[in-house]
Amino acid sequence: MKLGSSFVVPADHKRVFAHFLDPDTMRVSIPGAAELVRTDETHYRGKLVNEIAHVKFSAGFSAEITKLAEPEEVLALLKGEDHRLGSSIKIDARLAVAPDGDNSSTVEYSLDVAIWGKIGRMGESIVRRRSQEVEREFVAAFAEICAAGPPGPDNPGLKTVLAKREAPAKKKAAPAEAGSGAAAPVRESWWRRLLAKLFGGKK
Repeated sequence: MKLGSSFVVPADHKRVFAHFLDPDTMRVSIPGAAELVRTDETHYRGKLVNEIAHVKFSAGFSAEITKLAEPEEVLALLKGEDHRLGSSIKIDARLAVAPDGDNSSTVEYSLDVAIWGKIGRMGESIVRRRSQEVEREFVAAFAEICAAGPPGPDNPGLKTVLAKREAPAKKKAAPAEAGSGAAAPVRESWWRRLLAKLFGGKK
């Protein structure tokens, strides 16, 4: 399955390219990325937790930069596997960044995706639809982080994106918490109230 698109980021192309190599930026930008660390100059490892058509998967993955032409282009090979589902994935990725006017950049990417196991048997249309949803979330988060400043753990966009992502979950939890307090008093049945009136409080 081949995927590809382009989008505009409101930041200088050198900064944008640096963000793509930054594990903090990518961990927060990628929906479902529970972990992402850079082990050396060309290798990363992490964990992705997500859902496709109500099937939850948790895959450990590795990424290797196979070509780096900074700050214009990067090629990478990603491999991941969910042992519980018996599913694995391999992605050959190409990413290019170019200036697009003052303080703006155009990002182009192409992905050659191969999926095996239970996830792969869902069909290309289902996987493609979910991939497009993830792409929209990624682009919005990545652009916000890039615009907020240079890469690094102190970039204010990291906290902003995480807060927005956690807001819906907090709203869902709020009604449940409100209902977990003291139970409302049980109203006495009509016949008990009637007996109380007739016999002076005796029930």
